[in-house]
Amino acid sequence: MKPPAISEKVPVSVATAVVEEGSIYATSPLTGRIDPVDSAAVVPMTAGEVTVVAVNLGDYVKKGDLLFEMDKAQISTTYNTAKLAYESAKADYERMGVLYKEGAVSLQQYQGIETQFNVAKQNLSAAAEALSYTTVTSPIDGYITSVNVSAGSLASQAAPAITVADVSKLEINTSLSEYLINKVNTGDKVDIFIKTLSKDPYPGTITAISPAPALGTLTYPVTISVDDSSGAIKAGMFAEVQIVSDKKEGVICVPSDAVFIKSGESKVVVLNGNIPSVTTVTTGLDNGVTAEVISGLKAGDIIVVSGQQYVVDGEPVNIVE
Repeated sequence: MKPPAISEKVPVSVATAVVEEGSIYATSPLTGRIDPVDSAAVVPMTAGEVTVVAVNLGDYVKKGDLLFEMDKAQISTTYNTAKLAYESAKADYERMGVLYKEGAVSLQQYQGIETQFNVAKQNLSAAAEALSYTTVTSPIDGYITSVNVSAGSLASQAAPAITVADVSKLEINTSLSEYLINKVNTGDKVDIFIKTLSKDPYPGTITAISPAPALGTLTYPVTISVDDSSGAIKAGMFAEVQIVSDKKEGVICVPSDAVFIKSGESKVVVLNGNIPSVTTVTTGLDNGVTAEVISGLKAGDIIVVSGQQYVVDGEPVNIVE
């Protein structure tokens, strides 16, 4: 009887890569909403009935352009009365000044008229200011984003009548932790992800970093400008910003998947021809895609990046492209 045939062991198939020096960085996510560079909630300085609304939703206005007007009848009457009183007091004051210089009236009489003139002047100024409140203009350049009044309605100080936003530039106002604050600088470029628009990042730039935490918090406010030439990004959209929190250059880098843990140690399989050697390494920064190897490898080494968990030290492997 013939002895049973001994089956030949099939080599483990592995994929390889060459160890290289390179750069590696890790990112930390921040979240926030896209804001216009400037916005204004227009609240009238006085309550009154709206007579004219000069803008519509989406209109572009310049600073100083008319937004709406309120009824002027009562305030105009007050203003005209104050103006007449002022003109009369002014005439009396000027006449009394001449008489005082000639010695025809006493200092006390002159000062009494002067006081009346000053009161009339203050009353006219207050009436003019109140009248100006009935004409409401835009405090900034921008687009009308809401109109909450109409002709015949009552405008009050309880709520914004109109809102204006300057969307010529967009920004994200968010905050950084104590861990991140010293890892970024004004002018740093960042990636902005808006999932509702694209999987690809939009470019952004850090334009301002607070040197102190916001009141009542432990985080530092930061402003990031949004660079969008397409016009697709709109104010109010939710965004995620990837901040580079760690970066190293000129270090030994390997794919993160090439490193595995065995007996509590980080290991990488190094090949000499098709003979594997399970090597202990010390790793540093790992961003989930690329890992820094501080010791155990050198540039030019051939390592296994797939199938390494099944490799037996010293047993030949089958290298696949």
